[in-house]
Amino acid sequence: MIQVYIDHISSYALSCIWFILPAYVGNMAPVFAKKLFKNKFSTPIDFNRNFRNFPIAGKNKTYRGLLAAIFLSTLIVLIQKYTYPYPNIQEISLIDYSRINWLLWGFLMGTGGMLGDFFKSVIKRRMGKKPGESWKPMDQIDFLGGALFLCSPFYLPPLNIILGIFIFLPSLKILVDHLGYHLKIHDTKW
Repeated sequence: MIQVYIDHISSYALSCIWFILPAYVGNMAPVFAKKLFKNKFSTPIDFNRNFRNFPIAGKNKTYRGLLAAIFLSTLIVLIQKYTYPYPNIQEISLIDYSRINWLLWGFLMGTGGMLGDFFKSVIKRRMGKKPGESWKPMDQIDFLGGALFLCSPFYLPPLNIILGIFIFLPSLKILVDHLGYHLKIHDTKW
């Protein structure tokens, strides 16, 4: 009985992760793109403009990060598409990756994730918070909300999956952020 319960929880967690994985990877992409491309494509999306004496979003929200997020999110969706025929993958998949437009889905996941992050940064600047300054729990859920919002016209997962995405997975993101800090990828632990 306990094993059935553990298997159900594991399958549930894997379904949550597998569905939102493109947005997660896309959300991490700007950090790696900054290290790889240094000053290339580093123009801020808000073009360094201010609104009421505060930056609109800040210098950390760049076209480089947006393009990297879209690229890596789309790459993850392509991997999901090619692994979908395996029974174990089908078991945890919420959508039929063999039938979706993988290019569009990857674009929506990456763009949505960055859109959520961008709007959170706009709000943070209005609150007087600096780029990179922690704002929990918004730092852990902004990109998730953006990805789900942009993808929702095509597919919205069941409520239990949405709850898992917003409760279980942010805890995982905090762990990943701490690991990134110790590996010298992030400047702060968040």
